[in-house]
Amino acid sequence: MAGRSVPPELAALFDECAALGYWPGEDFRGAGMPGGSNGDVIAIRREGDSYIIWSEDNGRPHELLRTDDLISARELFLTKVGWHAGARGAGPYAGRNRLEEEGWTKLTLRERTIRAYREEGRPVPAYLLDDADDEPPAGGA
Repeated sequence: MAGRSVPPELAALFDECAALGYWPGEDFRGAGMPGGSNGDVIAIRREGDSYIIWSEDNGRPHELLRTDDLISARELFLTKVGWHAGARGAGPYAGRNRLEEEGWTKLTLRERTIRAYREEGRPVPAYLLDDADDEPPAGGA
């Protein structure tokens, strides 16, 4: 495709997304690939040896992953794009509820907040923790 100025592995990922029925600029974007963005996509680029995945929400970027591992980057990118496309009824996640499948709906607001901090690798603020979070279950090992 004319206009590509990306590493071959990202061009292949772009083609894979399109083959899965995901819409360039609507569901996903590859930096250096032709086409723009509607401002609400999952995107990927390479800087040096690192792959960076981010989401755009109304055009505002939020970094999701920075890694030197193409396999990890590819897996997360395809998963995030899949869920994003699923919300509009396309791809393997169409009609499925990500929040239910990942167990988020069974958690309290406090538990969801703690989980989000931990999944992002950030320290949980002390005010969210209580003694029960730091102790093994009663009768446990």
